[in-house]
Order: sequence, then C-alpha cells, then structure tokens
Amino acid sequence: MVLGKKDRKRIAWVKSFKSGNKWFLKLSSQHGDKEGTQKNYAVGLERFCEYMVMTPDEIVDKYLAAIKEDVNQGVTDWNDNLDLFVPWVIRKYGLSRSRAKDHFAAIKSFFDNNVAIKLTAKTPEAYSRERLPTSIDDIRDKILPHADIQETFIILFLKDSGVRQAEALMFNVGDVKDLGNGFAYMRVFRKKEGVDYETFIGPNAMKAMEQYLEYRKRKDETITDESPLMTKKKKLGERLTRSLISWQLTELGKKAGVELSTHRLRKTFETFLAIGKVHPIILKYWMGHKVKGGRDIESRYIILPKQEQIKLYMGAYEHIDISGQSLAELKRRQEISESIMDKLMSGEGLTESDRQNMKRYGIRLRERAHLTQSTQHTQCSDGKHCPAFKEIGEDQLLQYLQDGWKVAHNLQNGMVIVQRD
Repeated sequence: MVLGKKDRKRIAWVKSFKSGNKWFLKLSSQHGDKEGTQKNYAVGLERFCEYMVMTPDEIVDKYLAAIKEDVNQGVTDWNDNLDLFVPWVIRKYGLSRSRAKDHFAAIKSFFDNNVAIKLTAKTPEAYSRERLPTSIDDIRDKILPHADIQETFIILFLKDSGVRQAEALMFNVGDVKDLGNGFAYMRVFRKKEGVDYETFIGPNAMKAMEQYLEYRKRKDETITDESPLMTKKKKLGERLTRSLISWQLTELGKKAGVELSTHRLRKTFETFLAIGKVHPIILKYWMGHKVKGGRDIESRYIILPKQEQIKLYMGAYEHIDISGQSLAELKRRQEISESIMDKLMSGEGLTESDRQNMKRYGIRLRERAHLTQSTQHTQCSDGKHCPAFKEIGEDQLLQYLQDGWKVAHNLQNGMVIVQRD
C-alpha cells in the first residue's frame, strides 16, 4: 500500500504518544507492519480523541483512574463512551455503519493493548449494501467508450486479474510475465493475508497494456522492468496512488452511468469466473484469500501446478472477455488484421470479403485514408524507391519518427507499421 503524506503524518501522531507507540509496537509484534491497518486505526483513534477531547495518553490515564476507583463502574462508563462514539462519528463524518464499526474495533484494540482490564462493549451491527460486480457488458458498452488509454488499461487489468487495489498499485512492469500466447502470469504477495498467490491476465488486458506502455514511451518515459505498471496521468513514471485511482474510477463511472470501483472490478473477476465453473478453492487462491484456520492450505496442498492453472484460466477466460468472442475468434481477428495490413503495404487492394471481415471483427486502421496510396515513394539516397509503409520493431521506432515517419498501426505481435508521406 502506498500511503499519502497525510496518512503518514497521522500515523506519526499516534506514535508520538506513549500509549499510541505501545499500541502499534504490539500490533507489529503480533501481525507485522501492516501500513493499511495502521492508517485505518490511526484515523479511528484521532476521531475518538476528538470526541473525548483528550489525547491518547490522557484517555488511558482517565480510564485507569476510573477503574482504580470502581472497576465495574469504570468499565461501564467507558463502554458507554465507546458505544456513543459510534453514532457521533457517523453523524460527524457521514460514515457508513460498516466504517464506524471499523473505528469501534480500532478503539477496542487501543484499549486491549494498553490496559489489563479491557472494555467489554459489544461490537455494533453493521449494515452495508453488497457491492455488486460491474458486468462485462457494462464495461464494454458503457464504460470503455468514456475511458482514456490509461483508464482502459487499469479497468481491464483489474477485471482480468482480480487483484486488490493495494497489490495492483505496487506492480512493476517486469512483474507481468508474458506467456507468449496472449496471456501473462503474475506472482503476488498479499500483505493483508500474509500469503503468496498467483494470478493471470488475458488478451484484453495484454493488448491494453501494450498500447499504454507504447503511449508512455511516445511521451519520452523510459520504461524498464522496475517502472511502475500504473502511473499518474500528468506525471508519467510516478506511481499511481490509492486516492487517484479511486477518484478516476468514480468519475468515469459517473460519466458512464455505472457504479465503478476497484472492488467492483475484483467482484467482476470473482463472479464471472465462478460462472465459468472455476473451482472455488482455485478462485480463492487466485484472489489471495486464505482458508479459515490460519494456514495457507491452498498453495501448499491443493493448488494445481502453474501450467495447469494457466489452462484452467484460459478455458474460463471467455466469461470475462469483453470482446464477446472466443479465443479462436480472437486469434482469427489477429490473422485477418495482419493480412489486411500486408495487402495495404504491398499496394494490393482490399476485397469485399476483407471489408466484411473488418466490419465483423471491428478492425479499424489509423490513417485509413492514406493506406490505399501507392507503396512507392520518391527516390531514396541509395537510388531505390522507398516504400510508403514499413514494419519495424519498437527499438527502431524513435529513429524512424525522427526521420519524419508516422505510426500507422500497432500489430498484435508487438511490431509497428510506420508510414511516410
């Protein structure tokens, strides 16, 4: 998790008090340094201090004095303080009951780690509306038409992989291992659960990633394996933050008239692959969940070898594929697209069948008006005619652009078609 400046300042404020530092040291000893938990607990304590008009150390001192005078009455009074804090924080900050319940749990934890006689207030009930998955049809037909190249990649990556927001933001480019068949593999460590797991992305996210990285290169960003996979729009190369990704998806959802969030896209992965009859334990493993009981049973004893998982994911991918096409159709689309480009490069005209296939598979070639021109050009320095189009690799692209060529089409195989007037 990438914490903002405000979050780090709040955590430092908690640790500046004897009781707060003791609390976080004990939590670290028991569960490890979980920054997300520290952030959420710090918010809860800060608001409880505001409610009580006391510092953390003053709260502990007041409580100890109360139970020393009368233990039963002291516990009862402070249980009341905690119970009444819940409706206050809901009204004050407009929180859901679920979020207020998290604050309640934070304060209980604060007392548990600072005093011998603990509070006994019962955890309040939380009623929260279940977040439904974003449907594949809504992603394709309503959301992506409003999305830019960065947002398209984020949506398709989260939809294809099922990873949590925190893990997605920590990925580097080199963490995505291309399998060479339109799919990629990733190994993830989910800090919250303390487990390693594996997951994949398919042709939707792979194509979007190829276009997104190419866009970043054209904006003069140097891409390496250590580059952040998801970056800010205005500061390419700088890792995207939790607040920005949440804001972007919320605003995009408003434009599309569809509720959109990282959590809903994670639910999309879970729901539609379940429909595809992926075994629930395998699906839980791909999402980084852990079997109740505290042991990572799945990864040690049940989960299939990597190659078998890949086959299973590929077989179920049609259920999360926004193209609405089978993998065979996707391959056919690629073959047709490259065949049409070959014809245009050689000066051969398109047949009626070619045009029908372009319409059927949604193939659109940039600079189409120029693609039907002759492939011959003025004399080159070597005395031969220059072709109007060339297929080159990305390593050659910069030199061609500097020489006046323009990108005409990105091929599925990673090569680029460039055009010269």
